[in-house]
Amino acid sequence: MRQVLRTFWLHLLLAVVALALWDTPIVKPFRVFVVWIHEMGHASMALATGGEVAELRVRWNESGHVISRGGIFPLISSAGYVGSAILGAALIYAGRWLGAQRLLLGLVGGVQIAMAVLYTPFGALDFFFGMGCGLVLIVVTAQFGRFAHVLATWIGVVLCLYSLYDFRTDLWMHAERTDAGILAGYFGIAVLAYPIAFVWAAISIYVMFWAMRGLSTAQKAAGIAYEQEN
Repeated sequence: MRQVLRTFWLHLLLAVVALALWDTPIVKPFRVFVVWIHEMGHASMALATGGEVAELRVRWNESGHVISRGGIFPLISSAGYVGSAILGAALIYAGRWLGAQRLLLGLVGGVQIAMAVLYTPFGALDFFFGMGCGLVLIVVTAQFGRFAHVLATWIGVVLCLYSLYDFRTDLWMHAERTDAGILAGYFGIAVLAYPIAFVWAAISIYVMFWAMRGLSTAQKAAGIAYEQEN
C-alpha cells in the first residue's frame, strides 16, 4: 500500500481535489466528460453484443442516455459504470508502458469523436463538447508526453471513482432512474438496484487498486533491477 501511495500520491491528490470541487464550475467540464465516457460504455457494449446505437446524448446538467436496439441488455446497462472502471484501470495500468498509455488516451479521444459524429446530432452542444474533448485528448497524446501520462492516470483514477460518487448521490434520491434501477426494473425486482450498484462500486474499487498495485509492483521491480545493474 505504501508503494502505491508513493507512486500515485499526485494522481490520488488530484482525484481528491476534483471530488472536493465537484460542485464548482472548475470541475464542471470534467464531470460532463466523465458522463460522456459513461455513455460511450453503453454504446460500445451495445455494438459489441450485436445491437445498434440510434442516439448518444450528454447534457450539460450531467444527464445522458444512449438509445440502442438489440444487444444484451444486462451487459449494456452494466457497461456505463463497469466499463468506465475498466477503462480507468486500463489507463492506470498502461502507465507501465508510457507509449501504450498515450496510445490508449488518444484512442479514447478518437472513439469519442467517432461517436459524436455518428450518434449525436450535429450542432448540438454535446456534439461540439464531445468533438472538443476528443481533439484535446489526441493533441495531448501527440504533443505533450509527460502531461499525457499525468492526465491519463488522473482520468483513470476518477473514472474508477465515478460509480462511487453516483452511488452516494443519485441512487439514494431516485434509484429507479439510475442504471442500476433500470437494470433492476428489467429483472422486475426494484430492490435489486442497491445490490447491483454495490457490486458495480466494488468492481470499480477492485480494478482500480489491481491496476495501481500492478503498476507500482512493476516500477518497484524495475528499480531493483536498476540498482542491481549499478
